[in-house]
Amino acid sequence: MTGPRIPTTHGVSGTFAALERATPIVTADRGVPTTTSMRVANGTRNEHASVLRLIRDNIADFTEFGGVGFEIQPFDTAGGVQRREVAILNEEHATLLLTYMRNNDVVKDFKKRLVREFSALRRAAVGQTREERLALAVVEAQAMLAEKDERIAELAPKAEFYDELMDADGCFSWAQVANMLGWGRNVMCRELRRLGVVQGNLLPYQRYAHHFKVVPGTYTNKAGETIPTATTKVLPAGIDFLRRKLARSLELAEVDS
Repeated sequence: MTGPRIPTTHGVSGTFAALERATPIVTADRGVPTTTSMRVANGTRNEHASVLRLIRDNIADFTEFGGVGFEIQPFDTAGGVQRREVAILNEEHATLLLTYMRNNDVVKDFKKRLVREFSALRRAAVGQTREERLALAVVEAQAMLAEKDERIAELAPKAEFYDELMDADGCFSWAQVANMLGWGRNVMCRELRRLGVVQGNLLPYQRYAHHFKVVPGTYTNKAGETIPTATTKVLPAGIDFLRRKLARSLELAEVDS
């Protein structure tokens, strides 16, 4: 007896497809119907990394319908629990995403399922009594406040940690950034070169220069000559940029493996 087959690099197949169809695409997040980039990828038989890239490449279009949330979620593999970035999409986000995909029978079938499920959740919300809606609003407000408190408590030590590492110019060294992101310095820098973020001398390429501060300097060689140098430091806003770049790189590597 064989178990469920999993998605291959060519899409969803076999028993996995049947399980995917039997699981709701849309769920209510604090009363708001949402789906995820992973469910869209599975349902349309696309690689999740490609779907995330499509969202990020058109992020300005998506944010016209509200901010897109990105979460790092755990998932099980034969080698243990790993993590991946997933986009949380409201109805407008999901609809727009599907319009950007090539239309075929699989995509059209998934669109119909998505429309039905979003519509069903809306009808269920309309069917609630005023008291039920008020009760739900109170519960959601309490959950939001609790989550906010947890988030503040979580960020407080991180903020202190960042402040301790920040230099007088408000920047961070490569070693400090690697420590924050859980990478080895040399491995991280090698990956950033491969991704085209920095050059061989660790100076950033022009398109990403706004995430960094390049500090000019000089040194004197043995011949007594003054040689110009430049040191790249990471601005605070650049830390999240590097985190997202490296997370996407890990996800693509995971898909290819």
